Order: sequence, then C-alpha cells, then structure tokens
Amino acid sequence: MNKQVRFVVGILIALGAQLLVSSAAAQGRNSIYGTIFGEEHRAVPDVYVELLDEVDSVMRQARTDPAGRFSFSGLQDGRYRIRVRPYGTDYKEQMQEVVLASVSSRPGSGSDTQHVDILLKVNERVYSGPFAMAPTTVFAQSVPEAARRLYEEGIRSLRDKKEKEGLESLKKALELFPDYYLALDRLGAEYAMRGASNPAFFQAGLVLLMKAVEINSNGFSSLFGLGWTQYQLGMNAEAIENLRRATALYAKSADVYLWLGRALRRGKVYDQAEVALKRANELSGGKAGEVHRQLAGVYMDQKRYREAADELELVLKHDSKAADAEKIKEQIKQLREKAATK
Repeated sequence: MNKQVRFVVGILIALGAQLLVSSAAAQGRNSIYGTIFGEEHRAVPDVYVELLDEVDSVMRQARTDPAGRFSFSGLQDGRYRIRVRPYGTDYKEQMQEVVLASVSSRPGSGSDTQHVDILLKVNERVYSGPFAMAPTTVFAQSVPEAARRLYEEGIRSLRDKKEKEGLESLKKALELFPDYYLALDRLGAEYAMRGASNPAFFQAGLVLLMKAVEINSNGFSSLFGLGWTQYQLGMNAEAIENLRRATALYAKSADVYLWLGRALRRGKVYDQAEVALKRANELSGGKAGEVHRQLAGVYMDQKRYREAADELELVLKHDSKAADAEKIKEQIKQLREKAATK
C-alpha cells in the first residue's frame, strides 16, 4: 500500500471514529420530562417515578416536585418505560412507554426530548369502605343526580381525611334518596368502625347496614359489616348467620373467616370455629398472628394444650413485636407443662 493510499485510509478511519464519538455524544443528550396528574388534573407531588429499560430493569428513580414534575436526562437512543409508583396515595401504579431517537443533519448535534404527562387513575378500593374484601360488583340503581354528587363528594372527603365533611355528605345523600345502597353501605361501615370510641356508633351502623342488606342481599361488604357489627354488639347468632352468608358470596377473604371463627368460638361451636379459622389461616398464608391466636384459644377451650402452645409459638413468629409477647411466652411454658402431664 503506497503512502497516498495509507494517507486516505488514515483519514477515513479518523472520520469514522469521530462519527462514532459524535453519535454517542448525541445520544447522551436525550431527555424525558413531564408531569404527574391525579383527579381533576391536579398535579401529584412527592411520588416516585422510575425509568426502566427495554427489559424492565430500573435505571433511575426520581420524585416529583411540588408541581408534580419529573425529568431524566443524558439518555441514549432507545425504548424506555416510565413507571409511576404512588406509594401512600389512593392512585394506581401506572406505566407509559417512551421512544427516544435523536435525528440531525449535522453529525453529533442531534438530541431527542420527549414530554410525557401521566394521568393517574384512582384505585377502586378507596370507594369501597372497610368491609369491601371481595371484588367490586355493581348494584344497579336509578339514583337522583343530586344524591349521587353528594355521595361522591362524601367519598372524596373521607379519602382526603375530612371525616366530618365526608359523613355529612353521605347523610345528605341518604336524605335525598333513603334507599341509596352505596351510601347506606359506606355510612353504615364508617359508623360501625367508630363504635369502639362511642357505642352509639355501633347502633347507628347496625341500622344502616341492616337497611343496606335489605336492599341488596348479595352485597358482600354489607353482610360482612353487618355480621362484624352484630358480633361487637353481642348478637352472636345473628353475626354467625351473616358472616356465613358473606363467605358464601366470596370464599377468599381471610378476614371474614377470622371473624366467623371468633363468633363460632364465642358460641362454643368449637369444631366449626376450628374449620373457619383454619380456612382463614390458609387464605392468609399462615402469616396472620391473630388467626393463630384465635386457634390457640379454640384449642385451650378444648384442653388441647400441645396444639394451643404450637399456635402461640406461631403468634410470636409472625408478630414478634406483640405487646403481650412476654405473657405469651409464659403461657406457652404452662401449656407445654400441662401437655406433658396430660
């Protein structure tokens, strides 16, 4: 190869290297920015936003500022996904795909900036209330528009921790339409959950939930709430009946089986209580300390000391910070001693 050819080849190699460097530099100038919005197009501040690559590995993480904004810069060309993780809010996690491709007539000068606004959806569970452990089912009713608006306003207020305003709106919705099932179910549940601080709330919750069940006999949350409230009021036979009805509607709620087991134990129907509590244990993956505590009680009531001690061991395993941990340890010791002499 003569000197002239070598010179030309050298120039071409140098130009190729320069183009590669320029291309890499261009790709490193890409960016993605945007805003996270919630209901009524309000910006959502202080939520995590993740940048994922094509195989869904997290590359970077940011948090939205007070105006709901986020940004990622210095990115290569390629396909990305933005994942919003709204921990501690009533919004669902959301994903959105973004493709970056820098194009320029001048090598090394191109970049791609993508603006992405993401509108979050509210998680349906926030509308359902404390006893809604089953998938949501629609109960069709022709509801006056004014009552519907008051109901939705009440739910929003409760979600925003404005308890007084929320309860008042639900009451007004029922004044306009006394047979409004969703309002009866939610207000009844809210009152029942406040019964520990004021027993009068239990009575108010009982009346509303009974009315809700009368209107919709297949409402899982109403039946569960009614049975739970009746248990709190000492109406044990009625509680068992309605908790059983709730399990017949939805057989995958550990909470319902737990309370059914408690009611059956109180009624000294120990064999059925054990069955219900074992079902609760199965549905909770064996990790619910309260279920093991209730099973221990059933076994102690029947003088099955070894099995009771085994269940209390599981209480400590799954609830190591229990306030009565020392008392439980002493109880286990006593049960083991009784089992040894039985």
